[in-house]
Amino acid sequence: MAESTPTRRSRRTSAALLSAAMIGSVAAGAGVAVPAFADEDYPSWDEVAKAKESEATKAKEIANLTGLLEGLQESSADASQSSQMAAEAYRVTQDDLDAATAREESLDKQSAVAQKAADTSKMRAGLIAAHLAKTGAQDLSLNLFINGNTADDLLSQLGTASKLSEQSETIYRQAVQDKNTAESLIAQAAAATAERKRLSAESKEKYESANDAALGAQAALDAELKKSAELYEQLALLKDTTADVEREYQSGQSAAAAAAALAKAQAAAPAAPAAPGAPAALSPIHT
Repeated sequence: MAESTPTRRSRRTSAALLSAAMIGSVAAGAGVAVPAFADEDYPSWDEVAKAKESEATKAKEIANLTGLLEGLQESSADASQSSQMAAEAYRVTQDDLDAATAREESLDKQSAVAQKAADTSKMRAGLIAAHLAKTGAQDLSLNLFINGNTADDLLSQLGTASKLSEQSETIYRQAVQDKNTAESLIAQAAAATAERKRLSAESKEKYESANDAALGAQAALDAELKKSAELYEQLALLKDTTADVEREYQSGQSAAAAAAALAKAQAAAPAAPAAPGAPAALSPIHT
């Protein structure tokens, strides 16, 4: 019978756990590794102020700060995507585990019913064999249940003795069939149990990976928000604007770049085939 384990969480519970991790509700109690981009060589305020002394150094520092901001955003986006992929991998494994657990439970029930039917059929066949033995036939009970392996063995012995009626034959055949059915279902149930245990271990690993990825994504987002605020302030100092203006400008640049990338991808995609029966496009008429 399927055992109750922590890995048999419902999809709703697992989704809630992952969502909690992704918004950082468990990040405070975990030792999250510092993202790699935290080791970047960020300029100090003195270096930024000094860069204003000439247009060349100012332009170079503006480009440097812009690159650092883009790197922060890309690292945070990559960490978020990795977290989403890990969460999806866990969800798929959890679905497989749920299905395997249901199959195991179903086969356990079926095999129990089949075994009970096989025991009943064996008892009925044994009573018939005992009755035939009392009437002078061979000890068919002993031959069948100790030496006999198949229904043919049994029927051969009973046919020779001419003691088996049509009803008795049906009972013995049913006993053999019930025995085979029970053994088959028991084997299937054992295989289902092994598969459920394998998926249980895999689900636990995927959950831990998804949780780690979620914490990493939250750490990346926190680092981006914290460091980018200072970088925008430094950009504003160099360009004699405000941090809000620079943030809006950077957002606009990012949106424009995303739109351009989408347009390029759409242009490179093959044209969809025309639907059957659709009229062909008309060529322009030149006069």
